[in-house]
Amino acid sequence: MSPIQKRIFLLLTIVIGLTRFLAVARSLNDWDEALFSLGVAEYDVNLHHPHPPGYPLFILAAKAVAFLGVNEFRSLQVIVLLGACLLFPALVMFARECGFDFATAVCGALIFVFLPNVWIYGGTGFSDIPATTLGIAACWLLLAGRRDARAYLLGAIVLGIAAGVRVPNLLIGAVPAIVATIHRLRARDFRNVALAVLLGGAIAGGSYLGAALASGTIDQYRFMLRAQSEYVRTVDSWRSPTRAPLRDVAKVFFLWPIQQQQQMGWLSGLALIGIVAALVRRRWSLLLPLAVFAPFMVLAWLNLDIEAAGRYAIAYLALHALFAAHALEVIGRRKGVQAALATAVVIVFAVWTWPALRQQRTTDSPIAGAFSWVARNVPKSAAVYIHGALGPHGQYLLRDREKMFYEDPREISRMRPDTWVVEPSIIEGAHNFVWPRSALWKIIRRRNFEAAVLRLSSLITFGDGWYMQEGVGTETFRWMTKEAHAVLPAMPRRGRLSIHFYVPVDTIQPPPTIEVRVNDAVVERFVGTKAFIEKSWTIDSRKDAPNELTIVTSDVVVPGNGDTRELGLRIDAMSWTPAR
Repeated sequence: MSPIQKRIFLLLTIVIGLTRFLAVARSLNDWDEALFSLGVAEYDVNLHHPHPPGYPLFILAAKAVAFLGVNEFRSLQVIVLLGACLLFPALVMFARECGFDFATAVCGALIFVFLPNVWIYGGTGFSDIPATTLGIAACWLLLAGRRDARAYLLGAIVLGIAAGVRVPNLLIGAVPAIVATIHRLRARDFRNVALAVLLGGAIAGGSYLGAALASGTIDQYRFMLRAQSEYVRTVDSWRSPTRAPLRDVAKVFFLWPIQQQQQMGWLSGLALIGIVAALVRRRWSLLLPLAVFAPFMVLAWLNLDIEAAGRYAIAYLALHALFAAHALEVIGRRKGVQAALATAVVIVFAVWTWPALRQQRTTDSPIAGAFSWVARNVPKSAAVYIHGALGPHGQYLLRDREKMFYEDPREISRMRPDTWVVEPSIIEGAHNFVWPRSALWKIIRRRNFEAAVLRLSSLITFGDGWYMQEGVGTETFRWMTKEAHAVLPAMPRRGRLSIHFYVPVDTIQPPPTIEVRVNDAVVERFVGTKAFIEKSWTIDSRKDAPNELTIVTSDVVVPGNGDTRELGLRIDAMSWTPAR
């Protein structure tokens, strides 16, 4: 670089590093963040602290921060934030080694670090950002090792560290490692090639050997690896019968892993133009990023969970950004025009991402808010039942509490009067914690945007005759068949039952007769002449046993078009509260 280029590079590195602090999350949110935090507290892959293969060097780095007195989740964030701050310079240096000129390398790295998922995940407790930074840095050093033996050795070391953070970095670093090794062999530098293999292999292999030994025995660790691999094959991969067709999955992983199709579509289109331009101009070295990142793209497309595409894509979206910048060079023809166009792209992404950044930075996640409320308001003598979907969160955030976990509300013991329940959904009458499903919803995995805390005495248990809850956010509902049963908790005195019905009178004629019974006593029998009906009743409750609710409708409808369910009534809201 020239002196002016070095100053620009340094200034941008500092400024971009400062913008990473805007993404620092106020609290943990996702399942994996809770597992990572538990791993920092007490590492054991057999307990999924964290999940296999264990991310040993990521956890080790966080443990070093935690040793200074920082809590486990914040320790993870420190490592992630450091990786986010170094991502821009690492990608610039990698792009320069691939033959991109300074302006294109800088523009591509700028676009990449301001992509919504790259920016947002740079403030969380996930390993993706530091792993990507290390992987790209390893590729840069290995490619520089074509000329410099010291860079080659350092690249092998960094690749070993990157693999110790996330195994897929071996796939990303494979092409630079092969290319650099061929150059070293041609230079008859056999000593450094052997040393590089030894050092890189020892670091990567040693980190996972350490993970196995820290988790018990090697056989136990291998068993957990096989179990995790089987889960990925049968649930997440193309082998799963419930996974979308590969053509549809390709659109998500390759084109718009962030659910903002217009902006991501334009970025992918520019990247394609950039690749074609490199081919037409026969600038073969510029195609190195394609060889570096494409293998992991294919791996993600075939094997990884489509619901988490926005996070997995971080590992290869540098490919899109660099070739988009190259396309802007071709379109603009002048460096000033290219820089202006790249700046416009960055501004578009930054403006769109800003509400998500603010939401993540300034508000607790609903899950963290719910458990914080429990810690402040529920006596330690009370029993707390936590839905299995929030298991790791409960283990980490309520470590000093008596707690049980359940999948079905019918599993909850009703022997103790002071029992509380934490649910990953909105429940009428509960203490509900909600994130709006807006910009952040389109970037991160679509879960944990609602949580509820309530006494067991207010929890309605749905039994026979009900279909699964449908809808999203605050707009949820549940269909029933011709007859449906539910359990209303016992109350000391009378309770108030409120139900919002939807009656499909557009397809059921004459209108159906609806009967509501509690403990086999008819509460009301009426004709559902309107589509939307709201009813409330004050009912004598059993004091020492649950109440049995039965709803019966005289007719049902079968939707058709492959849906063979018999739908009687739709319940848009139901609550059971003490009567005043």
